[in-house]
Amino acid sequence: MMTVSENNMTIKVTPPTEGLFDLMIFARHADSQDPYNWVCSYQIQCVEPHNGEKLPENPFHFWGLHQKVRDFGIEESSHKGELLVAPQGTLLLTLQTSQPLLAMYELVNKDLDAALSKKCLASQAEEEKLSCHVLCPFQGYYRLSVFVKYLGGSTFRNAANFLIRCLRPVNQNELFPSGLSMHCGSGISSRGHGLSNPSHSAPIITTKLGKCNITFHTPASVEVTASLSKDKVISARYPLDRYVLVTHLRTKVSVCVVLPESGVYKVGLFGRSKDHKDFVHICDYVIRCFSDPSWPPFPRVYSLWKRGCVLLEPRMGVLQEQSWVRFRVKVPKAYQAVVLGQEKTVLQQTSNVVWEGDVFTGAAGTQVKLAAKFSQHCSSLEVILAFEVEGGSPASLGCSG
Repeated sequence: MMTVSENNMTIKVTPPTEGLFDLMIFARHADSQDPYNWVCSYQIQCVEPHNGEKLPENPFHFWGLHQKVRDFGIEESSHKGELLVAPQGTLLLTLQTSQPLLAMYELVNKDLDAALSKKCLASQAEEEKLSCHVLCPFQGYYRLSVFVKYLGGSTFRNAANFLIRCLRPVNQNELFPSGLSMHCGSGISSRGHGLSNPSHSAPIITTKLGKCNITFHTPASVEVTASLSKDKVISARYPLDRYVLVTHLRTKVSVCVVLPESGVYKVGLFGRSKDHKDFVHICDYVIRCFSDPSWPPFPRVYSLWKRGCVLLEPRMGVLQEQSWVRFRVKVPKAYQAVVLGQEKTVLQQTSNVVWEGDVFTGAAGTQVKLAAKFSQHCSSLEVILAFEVEGGSPASLGCSG
């Protein structure tokens, strides 16, 4: 096991059996691509071999930080030793950087396949810091390799290889969701897309209530949308995107998430500016909840749900049958707002620009739709939100926009 710094090198040898071993050392100039030259040799007499677990393979030949790591833009690491210990199967590695960097990570263990390995890592790239949250599902040794590049760089370079020892592994049901990007939480990507002042800067959100509200300040030219996903859905009755409601206020975007069941979820944020037609990925969040939540979904959202639209009441997309429900909603530039259900209810606009009224839901199995006209000369109504009518009495969401 070799660690190398700018001025020294340390080699630890663990012979596999008793006996006499030859150790040959080769070297070359750090900036050279020439073949390695022999420097010296040692003979090692092993009297009693160490029968511990073999270390994971390391094709990069060194452990710890690269000896030229400052040239890669990395100033220091949160872990200085050659061995990182994860007593409970979790580890947070942070690297302070001299400039914004992008990073990729590789986690290797003898029992870990490539697909499962990706569910063990959640990475965050900030202006002056790289972070990697590591989960270890098996006991034993792991290699965590770090690859970095500058924002305008073309290739990732191996900057570090850390040896991790896991004492007590985490439950595989608690691993990260599939498909996380290299941009988890706020950081370089969110700021580059115009998002600032995040309510949650860290990428992992743990909630006992089964709901959370992620907010960013945004310029008026940026529109944000969000997706919710989970590797294995057990009991959710509606598509998971129904459990996310995005609300654009004048200078802020709110992404309200409620969870239909326990587990680990991925929230993906996407944005576009007025100059672009397509949404592009911004960042991901991981939401963890193991308190058995069962929130009802939000209403189905149509394309006219845009900046300034705010759903005040009801905050759920499932309404109780044969009951009166108070509707309160903001719809900017609307000439008229109505609710279409068993009957048509025309909402009244208050002095604070809120459309409101009492609506009778009707029979189970039907829909109640919020619609609006945006001109007095327009004869048709355009649907904005749709609610399901069911039996029972779903709990109030109580999650502000």
